[in-house]
Amino acid sequence: MTTPDAVRVADALADSSRLALLAALLEGEATVSDLAARLGLAQPRASTHLARLRASGLVETVAIGRHRAYRVEAGRVKPLLDALYATGPASVPRPSKHAGRERRRDSPLRRARTCYDHLAGVAGVGLLDTIRKRGWVRALEQGGPGYELTRAGARALARRGVDVDSAHVSRRRFATACLDWTERRPHLGGALGAAVLGALCARGYVRRRSRGRDVTLTKPLARWLAG
Repeated sequence: MTTPDAVRVADALADSSRLALLAALLEGEATVSDLAARLGLAQPRASTHLARLRASGLVETVAIGRHRAYRVEAGRVKPLLDALYATGPASVPRPSKHAGRERRRDSPLRRARTCYDHLAGVAGVGLLDTIRKRGWVRALEQGGPGYELTRAGARALARRGVDVDSAHVSRRRFATACLDWTERRPHLGGALGAAVLGALCARGYVRRRSRGRDVTLTKPLARWLAG
């Protein structure tokens, strides 16, 4: 990236509404009307911010039938947001009005959903809390917000069907602290987060829908954690 490119990206990130739009798009493709409703923005204002993000290369458009949707490349955008989140609470966008509604309703989407290919919502945040308390992962000392797997954690997760080896050799980041949309606390992302969700689905603890992001917990995650 050249210096002018870096300046454009930094300028695009210097707005709380644009940060909130990027965070929302990390949950999946969305139209401008959907994003505006979720974030409580006027649609023209959302369109202006998206155009700015698109000009900086952080957002791209895709065709969905007759509609145009926006998407982000998670591998590029997430590290940028993670780095900003790591600088302190003041830099984290406030929860959107839509997120607030989901919390008040304690909706299925809030309780358990996917964030790309890892588990999010109350279930995802709680799962990471337990994994950290058990000492299976620990925060990285260097290299940004994220985690490293302990030896005990590698053994424990492997016994529970998690493909730890494949997660290690993946080209994506291994274990990230992904800020949760509704809970505003991290859930486990990255290759390890995807591997954990894969194991939960394979063993029948989580059932994904053909459409939509909310998932069904068919058995208590505490049982999976107990081994």
